[in-house]
Amino acid sequence: DGYIRPLTKRELEVLGLLAEGYTTQAIARALGLREGTVRTHLENVYPNLDSNNRVSAVNRARGLRLIETEL
Repeated sequence: DGYIRPLTKRELEVLGLLAEGYTTQAIARALGLREGTVRTHLENVYPNLDSNNRVSAVNRARGLRLIETEL
């Protein structure tokens, strides 16, 4: 279905926080990363989840049971 490769642990952490409503800045603070690094992780995630934005990436990750967050 367009799922190309497994996501890294860090990519899953970023996606999980994103699904909880965290902003890029808040994700960076929570994980001790730079905002640019968070954006890079997200850009790497999009093609692997056949998505091109945060909402579709989170929805796809939920559908594939990669993240376990409630709506």
